[in-house]
Amino acid sequence: MSDDGKNSRGVELNGCQSCPDEKRTTLTAADGTAVDSSTRRHVLGTLGALSATSLAAGTGSAGSRDEPKSGAGEREPKRPAPKVDGPITGGSATGEPQLSAVPNLSKYGYVEEEYFISGRAHSLESLSGGKRDDASYTTRIVVWRPAHRSTFNGTLLADWPNVSTQVDVPVTWINADDYLMREGYAVAMISAQEVGVQDSAEEMDLVTWDPERYGDLHHPGDDYAFDIFSQAIRTLRGDSKRRKGDPDPMAGLEPKRVLATGVSQSAGFLHSYINAVQEHLGLIDGFLPATAGTIIDEQPVRDDVAPVLWLNSEDEADTKQRPDEGQFRLWEVAGASHVNRWLSAYVEIALARDLEGEAIPWEPAIAGQYGELEDGVYGECEYNYFPMRYAYRSALEHLNEWVKTGEKPTRTPKIQRADDGVARDEYGNAKGGVRLPPIDVPVAEYDAMSCELFGQTHRFDEQTLSKLYPTPHKYLTKMATATDEAVENGYLLPADAADLMRRAKDSPVGHD
Repeated sequence: MSDDGKNSRGVELNGCQSCPDEKRTTLTAADGTAVDSSTRRHVLGTLGALSATSLAAGTGSAGSRDEPKSGAGEREPKRPAPKVDGPITGGSATGEPQLSAVPNLSKYGYVEEEYFISGRAHSLESLSGGKRDDASYTTRIVVWRPAHRSTFNGTLLADWPNVSTQVDVPVTWINADDYLMREGYAVAMISAQEVGVQDSAEEMDLVTWDPERYGDLHHPGDDYAFDIFSQAIRTLRGDSKRRKGDPDPMAGLEPKRVLATGVSQSAGFLHSYINAVQEHLGLIDGFLPATAGTIIDEQPVRDDVAPVLWLNSEDEADTKQRPDEGQFRLWEVAGASHVNRWLSAYVEIALARDLEGEAIPWEPAIAGQYGELEDGVYGECEYNYFPMRYAYRSALEHLNEWVKTGEKPTRTPKIQRADDGVARDEYGNAKGGVRLPPIDVPVAEYDAMSCELFGQTHRFDEQTLSKLYPTPHKYLTKMATATDEAVENGYLLPADAADLMRRAKDSPVGHD
């Protein structure tokens, strides 16, 4: 973050400046009362990227509980495993982990558990071969895993949550939870950064939010976040022998491979991890950083230490394109904004539950629309509805197969540029890039680069829709063709193709 309180894209991180009070959205609680979501949108407006340059330099400050110890000489021998406590229960807030899962996990055969890990962490400088120092920490891990060993696919997804909102947000999990659970992944949200643990400007950090549950947590600063993340992975992977009597957060599941993911701000930390830490520790088998275009510009990510599939939205297409070479692949998703509507709807519901005690039902049919519903909330700064979540899922599938088989994903077309920015078609949508059916068979203009990080959706008027799709059959035929092509190209998974076609069939498009 810069000294003036802006992220690397020049967006102020103290709120959504394009969303004045009169543009607040309204949610409905389970009892039918209206819930003002302006606070949650204010928070969501901070989902911005940090500069990788500042991260690589180490921006964390030492914690007050235990000043870091510094020393010279050779690197330490193998350290003892962190202490593990849990599953954690109780508390004074909700009795559940902060930002716990919104969907019903039991229908997928999944469980959610929270654990604390405690130990001593090295700084980034120490991890990358500099002077040796360490400091104590206690943080939390939220684990989403199959209840039965037989359904585990062998892959652990280690999620570095985005904390630009001053609270841990597992963005990749939110965008891909359906895929991750139907395919049998284990997922761990690791609270690696100080802000999420004890230092939130909005008083939403874990310790402040629920001191009864989280009062024992402490963090020495973000320069130690990389080793905290690494120690959590070692613990989950079983690389470190557990202390006698400590619980196993994986309940006997034995990961064969670990993928790491982070989005926007936390993608910046993964960028630094790839460049400075991975070659020394080698704990992670593949990386999926997402929606952090300027970071690639300012300090190119290494392509020689592990497979990296970098997933960007159209909103990052105003930055320099990184060529696909070595173990690096870049996906640019046409039509998608930095913060998509599915993500924002999920986080609004979770924050309403955790911060305000409001029970708002999760309605994936509404949150997952792509502009096809005539009664949707569209227009000026009312979110971008392009289904970026499908790209997250296919990207994860490609990365997992890359790590398993060694076969690199095919190179994808990049979003086309023009002199004044992104090249656009007659409907105002981007040309080129990773293309999902709603961009090739459009019902709306997907503005990905306005309203700061949210974008907006301008659904076509009825005259335009009738001209393009005079009958439901015409619309569905075009959608089916585009869907088959997206599956063939590897941009859309078959299960998500079926979901998309169900939505198209249920839409009013083509009806008089």
